[in-house]
Amino acid sequence: MVPAGAPGRACRINSLPSHVLTRAIYFLDAHQLVQTCVLSRRWRHLWRSFDGMAGTWVERNVLFKKFFNRFLMLRNPTPLDEFNLCEKSMDRKWDAESEDANLWIGHALQCNARSVNVSVSKEEGAKLHLDPVVFTSECFPTSLGLTWVLLLTGFFENLQMGCTLLERLKLHDCSIYDAEISSQSLKLFTIEAITPLLTNMGSLETATVSIGTSFYDTPLGDICQFLRGLSDVTHLDLRYRGPKMEKKIHWCPKFNNLTILTLGDWCLCANFYALIVFLHNSPNLMKLILKIRKNPDTHEKFIGELEERYFSCEHLKVVEIFCPEDWEDDPMCNDLEKILVGNGISLKSRMVIKVLI
Repeated sequence: MVPAGAPGRACRINSLPSHVLTRAIYFLDAHQLVQTCVLSRRWRHLWRSFDGMAGTWVERNVLFKKFFNRFLMLRNPTPLDEFNLCEKSMDRKWDAESEDANLWIGHALQCNARSVNVSVSKEEGAKLHLDPVVFTSECFPTSLGLTWVLLLTGFFENLQMGCTLLERLKLHDCSIYDAEISSQSLKLFTIEAITPLLTNMGSLETATVSIGTSFYDTPLGDICQFLRGLSDVTHLDLRYRGPKMEKKIHWCPKFNNLTILTLGDWCLCANFYALIVFLHNSPNLMKLILKIRKNPDTHEKFIGELEERYFSCEHLKVVEIFCPEDWEDDPMCNDLEKILVGNGISLKSRMVIKVLI
C-alpha cells in the first residue's frame, strides 16, 4: 500500500469522501485496519469510526465490542498514560453494557493508567454501573473522572484501598449509593448534586462542589457535615442550588486554611447572610471571587439572623466580581459595595476588580 502523502504521486484515494473511505476499510481485517492510521493525517482516526459499516446499530455495536475485546487481549501489556471511555449511545440493557465497560476499565487499571475518565451521555437516560471490584486490586491512577455513572455500595472503600495514589477525583451527575467518601490521598475533589459524608480528607487542597443540581440523584444529605469534611481545603468553589437552609445552627465550619473562595450569586440573598458567614469563618482568606449570572438567583437559600454583620479578613488582598455589565445598576450591587466598604475593603485601591461579562 502506497502512503497517501508519497511525494511526486497524486493520491486519488484521498479525494474520496470520508464515508466512502470508511466503508472501504472495513473490508480489511483488524490488523490491516489499524495499520491504515499511518498513511496520512487524514487516515489517522478513520479506523476508529464504525459509521460506514453495513448493518443496524446493534450489529455494528456488537462487532465493535468483539473487535475491541480482541484488541485488548492481543495488546502488549505496556503501561498506559491515559484511558478515556465515552458511551454516547448506551443501550437500555445496563448490565450488558456495563460488563464490557468494566472489563475495559479493569484492563486500563492493570496497565497502570495514570488518568482514567468514564462518561455516559446524559441524553440516553441510562447510567453505567461501575463495579467496585474493578478497583479492588492495587492500581495506580492519579486522576479519575466519572460522568453519569452509578456507583454501587463499596465503591469508595475499594477506591481507597486499591488506588492509594489517587490525587484528583471528579464526579459529575453520578448516582452514589455510598453514604461516606474517605480518602487519605486526594488533593483535588469535584462533585455535583449530592452531599455525602466526607471523612479523613486531610490531604485535600482544592474542592469544587455543586450541590442540588440534579433531581435524579440520591436525597440531599446534611450540608453541615459535608462542609466540615471540606474544612481543611485551601481553595473552595461552592455552588448551591439545594433546598432552603433556615435556622441551621453552625452550618458553616471554620475554614482556617482557606485562601481562595469562589461563590455564586446565591450567597447574596437574605441581605448577604451566607456571604458574611463564610467571610466570618475564613480568617486567612486572601482572594474572594464572586460570580454573578445575568439573571441572578434571588431565591433565598440560606436564611438566618446575624447578631454581628462585621467580618475581619486581614489577609484579603483581592476581590474579583464576575458580573454582567448591566448588573452595576442593580440595587444589590450597590448594597454589596456598602458591605465591603463597611468592613474595610477599599473599592479605590484595585482591591475590588469587576470583570464584566
